[in-house]
Amino acid sequence: MPNHVIPAAAEGLPNTTRRALLWGFAATSTIAAVAVAPNSHGAIATEAQALPSDQIENPELILAYQKFYDACAELKEAQDSLEWIADEWRHQWPLAPEELLLGANAQDGRYTMPAERDIIGRFLLRDTSDLTKRLAPKFRREIRKTCFVIRTADEERDHLKRWKQSAPTGRTEKALAQNRAYRMKSIRECEQRIQLAVQYEAETAHLRDISGADAARLRVRDTGIHLRKAANEVSQCHALSLAGLGMKADVLAVTAGDLMELTKSDTTPLGQMARFIESVAEVAGRVAV
Repeated sequence: MPNHVIPAAAEGLPNTTRRALLWGFAATSTIAAVAVAPNSHGAIATEAQALPSDQIENPELILAYQKFYDACAELKEAQDSLEWIADEWRHQWPLAPEELLLGANAQDGRYTMPAERDIIGRFLLRDTSDLTKRLAPKFRREIRKTCFVIRTADEERDHLKRWKQSAPTGRTEKALAQNRAYRMKSIRECEQRIQLAVQYEAETAHLRDISGADAARLRVRDTGIHLRKAANEVSQCHALSLAGLGMKADVLAVTAGDLMELTKSDTTPLGQMARFIESVAEVAGRVAV
């Protein structure tokens, strides 16, 4: 069973090596110990293939596994379409104005504020060399590319409201004058950022709309939900053979792939389960060859 990579997408499955897209695996290997098809009356009929009787598999599991296989193919097609949009529109996608940038390394998930993203919702890592208004030379040398948190028009409107409602104070006339000047400067900067954010948000929303990116992301989300439902159906079916256990293991390799990678070296029960699932999948794969 060759490995395949399912590209990551905003609401899709996590980006990891997937052993269980299983192209040709369910249809052509001896995992398909029972051929399941509707007969002339529309009822489900089963036909044992050339395997020992103790290798006949639960037809409900076969059907559920085939649905899961189809759901994997559907998700991959949806993700490929999304990736195509990202490639096709990459050079037309605008970078957020430098005035709207805040904290760096947003790709680490360290902030609750929105991060700059590309047309399909992935973190956008941008070159720091030309960000001279807000980044020190040392930072630009050490961190060549990063993702930034960005200010939004709504957030800036809130800031502007607070600045306008504030009353400058100062113990001396000089301090009061400085605070008044700082308030007016902050209001002007806020108003400028609002204009920049409105233009940037309008342009990016327009590009997402005409490119079909939002619809493509929804399709990835929906097909991901469908895949997880199909995986649950497989988990609910009883396995009668090693082939059936292999099916269940392969399903888990997709739906819990990241967790398995993180825990399979652990000494905890989670690590033991991850290693067991991997072993079952490998043994079943060798038997199917």
